[in-house]
Amino acid sequence: MESGVILGHPVRPSTLFPLLAAFLLVGLLASLFVLPLGYTLTNTCPTCQGNGKVQCSTCNGSGKCWICEGTGKIWYMPETDNWCAACHGTGVCYDCGGEGQRVCQECWGSGLLVHWMYNAVGFTAVLSIINVFLFLGLFVLSYIVSAFYLSFNQWVYEVEDMGFWFNPSFMTWLFAKYPKRWLKWQSGSGFIFAVYFGALLFGLISLNQVTSESFALGILLGVLATLLFSILFYKSLASKAEEPATTILPEI
Repeated sequence: MESGVILGHPVRPSTLFPLLAAFLLVGLLASLFVLPLGYTLTNTCPTCQGNGKVQCSTCNGSGKCWICEGTGKIWYMPETDNWCAACHGTGVCYDCGGEGQRVCQECWGSGLLVHWMYNAVGFTAVLSIINVFLFLGLFVLSYIVSAFYLSFNQWVYEVEDMGFWFNPSFMTWLFAKYPKRWLKWQSGSGFIFAVYFGALLFGLISLNQVTSESFALGILLGVLATLLFSILFYKSLASKAEEPATTILPEI
């Protein structure tokens, strides 16, 4: 990309890519407060079929005390003290008060279930933000780990070629000598990590709050947004990296 001029100021790719990445992240965060993220969905309660009450499981709908069978007395107790302690001698079911029905615990007597549901825009925005922060978190962690290993593995600067397969020092070698290649590896792996675990995490938390259509569309758009951010992030840092590098950390 060639340098250009915006509002009378020269703009180079090294400054344009970070601005685009920051604009994308800020736009995603702002969408949480500007765009409608969901809606309420009201359904008839399947437990009570909209009645608000269900049959009492203690007395099986009879309204009678199940211990004394509604007599208020227990036959095997002494005659002078044979009243049923469970119902205090009333013979009425102590759980439903003799009605044979209890308030539905699913809808709490309303007969309706009100759910807050994500729409496609809301699911996309929240998923994209989760993906971006997972991407950034993994990148920061990888950078810290690579810099830590490099601090006591300075010998990697003397290696001209280090095979990839089953080589634990490969990423440290890339970090030291070829920062652009290291950045490309981390951006690619970070993108895959973010879209997989972001969808898994958000799906486990909010699977009951999104329709299958919104879920599929949100996943697709979230992947595209994360891919765009990872490309801009890579471009913004790759334009400043030197390859091949001679040293990154001072000799210890």
